[in-house]
Amino acid sequence: MLRHLGSHLWSHVRPLTAQQRFLYVAGSVVIASGIIHGVIAVGALASGDDWLGPLSWRKPVVFGLSFGMLSLTVAWVLRLLPHRRWGWIPTALLGGFSVAEVAVITLQTWRGVPSHFNTETDFDAIVFGIMAISVLLVVLSLAIVLVWVLVQFRGNGGERLAVIVGLVSLIAAGYIGNDIISAGQAQLDTTGSIPYEVVFGADGSAKLAHFVGMHLIQFLAVLAIIAERHRLLLVALGSLGSVATFVSVTVTAYAGESWLAPAPSAGALGVVGIVIAVVALALSVRSFASRPTALEPQALLPVG
Repeated sequence: MLRHLGSHLWSHVRPLTAQQRFLYVAGSVVIASGIIHGVIAVGALASGDDWLGPLSWRKPVVFGLSFGMLSLTVAWVLRLLPHRRWGWIPTALLGGFSVAEVAVITLQTWRGVPSHFNTETDFDAIVFGIMAISVLLVVLSLAIVLVWVLVQFRGNGGERLAVIVGLVSLIAAGYIGNDIISAGQAQLDTTGSIPYEVVFGADGSAKLAHFVGMHLIQFLAVLAIIAERHRLLLVALGSLGSVATFVSVTVTAYAGESWLAPAPSAGALGVVGIVIAVVALALSVRSFASRPTALEPQALLPVG
């Protein structure tokens, strides 16, 4: 079944137009960078280096994989929209500035200096400015795609719901990212040193909330693609669960609480959300597994 699942997923996400191929190239480049730096990070950890902190091989890995997955996912979204020449505007913004963001973060890591909140030299300040502009333009590209989806979407109901919920969550994650930068800058102004790790309040995991919002769309995309029966219902169920989880970790983060020790209401919402999302995924996989194949008798045409 795994082979059929893989070929089914690829048939629904493979790039068909120049715009989609551009995003695949951009996404593949930064994913490859993330994987390569992941190997370097493993070696660094074995040598005693820190995974967290303002200067770590973690950043080229995490940013490379995240921005790469984002580019590939939006390429899938473009398959569900009519081809328009002006589509190069959000495509170029997303692909180009995703590569730029990962490139400057990676450059700073290789230089042995922090990438975020680093204005120690004029060059470092320029790099940090490039990062801010790149993220802003990536979010702008997502907003353009969201409007396009609302006006001219050509997919089925399940795909529409997955894309809209996913894009809105991405933009919300961008807002959280902006708050992370603001909180980090405030800590820098107060202490005079780059923060080891940015948290909201006492122990709010801002990065976890940002991460969940960033990658919710990939989970919903998988549901929309593999569900053969009751697609809209299963995507709605997955959306309910994943959004509940996102809200739970976000509320917990902004309350300054650890995601391991949230308020009872937020914790309950998160647990219920995860359970619902897992059930939606399990039912979608079951739906795919029960689909007729060319080798099954019921899938064959009658002879004679």
